[in-house]
Amino acid sequence: MFNWLATAWLRAFGGRPAFRVYGRARCEPVWRTLDVFATPRRDMDSRWPAPFFRGTLITWTAAVIAMGRDFAEDILREQRDEPASPERPVEVRGGRLHDSERRAAAGAGAWLSASEVMAHECGHIWQARRFGLLYLPCGALFTLHREGPHRRNWFENQASELGQFGGIVNGSVDPELAARVLAKPR
Repeated sequence: MFNWLATAWLRAFGGRPAFRVYGRARCEPVWRTLDVFATPRRDMDSRWPAPFFRGTLITWTAAVIAMGRDFAEDILREQRDEPASPERPVEVRGGRLHDSERRAAAGAGAWLSASEVMAHECGHIWQARRFGLLYLPCGALFTLHREGPHRRNWFENQASELGQFGGIVNGSVDPELAARVLAKPR
């Protein structure tokens, strides 16, 4: 009930999504369509304080992700060049965003892709469905610990291990955002 109500509220007051994506956890059989909202408050050069606004992505509910416009542009550029799909999803290489040894063992490069970060957020989508009303307090408490080897890191570790990003839904990209991406060379 919480997810449905919160998602309806965010969609009603959030305006048009920047785009929609397919996402799920590896343990789920069905892909879900998620709304991605992009706001300048979450851009890297925003005046809003970090770590809660500037440069962050946040999964609000089981169907809504918020990010900066600059990061949304990065995802669109990556997906333009190497599109993901439900048949060929993106996962976090090595199951961790910030563990260079695990990533190297999995054949990942030194740099994270924007699509891998989106896969991590898709892992949080699964957690939001599973925890319901407890998701936001759990996220607020455990996200600050980031990934790592300790028990307190389970929330972020789980999102990276399970999340799959299945690409952008055709025809869902905001025209203004698409024009900005096409206007900027890589």
